[in-house]
Amino acid sequence: MHTDDDILMLARAAFQQQRRSLELMESALGPSFADAARAVARASFVVTTGLGKSGFVARKMAATLTSLRRRAVYLHPVDALHGDSGLIDADTVVVAFSKSGETPELLRFVDVVQNLGVRVIAITSRGTSALTQRSDISLDAPIEREFDSHDIVPTASTTAAMILADAMAVAAASLEGDVTEALKSSHPDGAIGLGLLRTVEEVMHSGPSAPLLLKGSLCSEAINCLTSSSLGIVCIVDEDHNLCGILTDGDIRRLVSLPDFAVQTTVVDNVMTKSPITIHPHATVHEALRLMENRPRQISALPVVVDGKCIGVVRVHDAVSVAARPVS
Repeated sequence: MHTDDDILMLARAAFQQQRRSLELMESALGPSFADAARAVARASFVVTTGLGKSGFVARKMAATLTSLRRRAVYLHPVDALHGDSGLIDADTVVVAFSKSGETPELLRFVDVVQNLGVRVIAITSRGTSALTQRSDISLDAPIEREFDSHDIVPTASTTAAMILADAMAVAAASLEGDVTEALKSSHPDGAIGLGLLRTVEEVMHSGPSAPLLLKGSLCSEAINCLTSSSLGIVCIVDEDHNLCGILTDGDIRRLVSLPDFAVQTTVVDNVMTKSPITIHPHATVHEALRLMENRPRQISALPVVVDGKCIGVVRVHDAVSVAARPVS
C-alpha cells in the first residue's frame, strides 16, 4: 500500500522531470520558432491537427489563437481525409502535433495539404521523424521521459507541446499588436474580460471614502485615518490635493517597533514614502493588478493620481473581486 510520502515522491519526481524537459526544450529553441510564429501571424487561417492526446493540445492552440482574434480551428486528421480538408486553401498554415511524428493518418493529411501548397509546422518530441521531414518548419518539444514508470502515458510530452504551442500563439498574436486589445473584444466576460474592460475609476475609493491626510499631520492622525478607512493606506497630500507621499499599515507597524518613534509628535512628512507607485483612473483593473503584484515586494494599494493630484485609492482586493460584480 502506498503511503502519502510515496505518492508525494512520485509527484515531485514528475515535477523534476518536467523541469528538465523544459530545459531541454529551451535549449532546442532557435530561429525555427521565430519562423513558425511569423508564419502563423501572416496566415489568413490556421488549422491545428493531431490525434489522441496530441489532438487535445492542438485544440487548445486553436482556442488560444481564436481568443486572440486569429482565425483558427482544430481539424481531426481522419475527418480531413474524408472531406473536411475542403476548408483549407493556399493561405492556410497547418500546425501538426505528434509525439512520435509517425502517426499514419496525420502523415497522410500532411501529404494532402502540401499538395495544395499549404505550409506545415510540425511539433514533435523527436528531432527526426517522417512528420518533420514532410514539414516546412519543425519545432522540437523534447522530453526526458514520460511520468509513469514504463515511460508510456502521454504526460511530459503533452505538457511540453502545450507550452510550445502557447508560446507560439502568443508570439504570433504579439506580432500583430497588443494581445490585451484582442482579448477585450473576444473575451468580454469572466475575470479576464472584466479585468481588461473595467477601469480603476470604476472600482477605486474616492470622494469622502478616499483616505487623504494633509502633510504636516501627526502620525497619530494617520493611524486614525487608517483605522477609519480600513484601506491599509493613507495618502499624504497638500492643500491642492497634490500627492506628497503615502503611509501604509505596514509602515506604521515597522515604525512603532522602533524605540525612538513617538506617534504623538512625529510628523508624517518625515516617515512617509515620498515617491510611491501610482496609477491613472483610466488604467484597466488588469494594469492595476500587474502594478501591485509583478514586483519583488507586492503592494496592496495604489494612489490614483491625475496630473499629480490624488483622487482616490485602489486596492488589490478591489481589483481581484471585480469579476464578481456585474458590468453596468
